[in-house]
Amino acid sequence: MRSRAVRVVGAALVAVAGCGAGESANGPDLAAAPTQVRWQDFQGVDLPRTAQGPASVTDGAAVDFEHSPPGAAVAAITHTVRLSVAADSQWPKVVAGEVVPGPARDEWSVNRLQLSITGPAAAEYAPRLLGYRITDYSDSRGTVEVYTEYSDGSKAVNHTTVEWFQQDWRLRLPDPESTARPVEAIDELPDDIVTLEAPK
Repeated sequence: MRSRAVRVVGAALVAVAGCGAGESANGPDLAAAPTQVRWQDFQGVDLPRTAQGPASVTDGAAVDFEHSPPGAAVAAITHTVRLSVAADSQWPKVVAGEVVPGPARDEWSVNRLQLSITGPAAAEYAPRLLGYRITDYSDSRGTVEVYTEYSDGSKAVNHTTVEWFQQDWRLRLPDPESTARPVEAIDELPDDIVTLEAPK
């Protein structure tokens, strides 16, 4: 069970891509933090519920994110984790409502059918959110580095992309042929992350 959960988390993260760029001097404030933050467990992982979203869970999908940098960041965090740890009965609705449709989503779904998750993530595998950094943002797309910590003290960064699709932020999975590394181990957190730290 635990090994399968780890494989599913890895499969989801491998399907997430990021690219880098900065903001212009007159662009939106990419360091603006979410407000009214509270935490809600999903499959053993604490996820943020904020004034910028998700406003609701509709048909099993976390939806209604604000069209803003913090809304995009919270969406990237929420969709990545939910896609990674959703149980067998949950993931089809998560994929349908939280991921941009296309060949990459179809391939991810086919691969997910080969695995099984029936319960929450074990504590030793569950990531704890530390914060994020938006590396590029426009009204239609955002790239977000999500920083997490694990029970052994190790840290990682997940490079994610969200797109404004049907009036909401959804996760964009890359082309299946992409060779980008979506998750990397790190020793230290960057100084300029937006702190969004889940409770221990």
